[in-house]
Amino acid sequence: MTARRRIGAVAAGVPLALLGVLLVEGWFAANAEYLPHDPGYVIEATLTPAGAPPTAGPPLRIVMLGDSTVAGVGSPTLQTSLPVLVGQRVADRLGRAVEVVGLGVSGARTRTVRDEQVPQLVDRSADAVVVVIGSNDVTHATPPWRFDDLSRTMLRAAREQSGGAAVILAGIPLFGSADAVAEPLRSVVGLYARVLRPLQREAAAAVEGAHFVDIARDASPRFVGVPEAMSSDGFHPAPVGYGFWADAIAPAVADALRSGATSG
Repeated sequence: MTARRRIGAVAAGVPLALLGVLLVEGWFAANAEYLPHDPGYVIEATLTPAGAPPTAGPPLRIVMLGDSTVAGVGSPTLQTSLPVLVGQRVADRLGRAVEVVGLGVSGARTRTVRDEQVPQLVDRSADAVVVVIGSNDVTHATPPWRFDDLSRTMLRAAREQSGGAAVILAGIPLFGSADAVAEPLRSVVGLYARVLRPLQREAAAAVEGAHFVDIARDASPRFVGVPEAMSSDGFHPAPVGYGFWADAIAPAVADALRSGATSG
């Protein structure tokens, strides 16, 4: 089903879903000070393969864009942040040193990444760009038709501004473990995420050199029955949970780099 047809198919239910999500947006606005915004460190690290010296050649360069999950919120140390966990797994898979930089900002939405973070790629050399975004589009009720356009233009801009690097889009997770959002609002968030998530997949399929990782399918189910996977704020993953995300993201990054869809 094309993105246009999918949007049309859900259009009848969108007003009700948006009403519910607007209630969630009100909850987040009222609780903005409760959720952390700054992990207290800058994400920039060089990783080497575990247990073996890296093969010859310059380090592979990964730049990660996105929201608080890329900024490191939920991880107490740089080493346990999502970008570093992804970078380490890629280094181990490819036997290469990896330099990883995280440009994520708490509260970012897809528009924020496109307009504020993607332009920073011009001044950075990247072999792969990883984007983790969409959760705040859900909680702030970005309309599906707008979200579809933003996702596509963001991915195209990331490809252009990075000089043709592979772009990996990690999609919206499930919200079932986000205890900070009480029911029934958590279910409303989950339902709206089901509207937006397929649009990310289709946007990635439509942009050459872009790849989609389904966090909801490949990582979120692993949180069930593992309370230590969530941080104490009840909204962000903890290092264990970010490890689950990294397990899903890193193979796609490594495959894209191995296939030669890079800037250099």
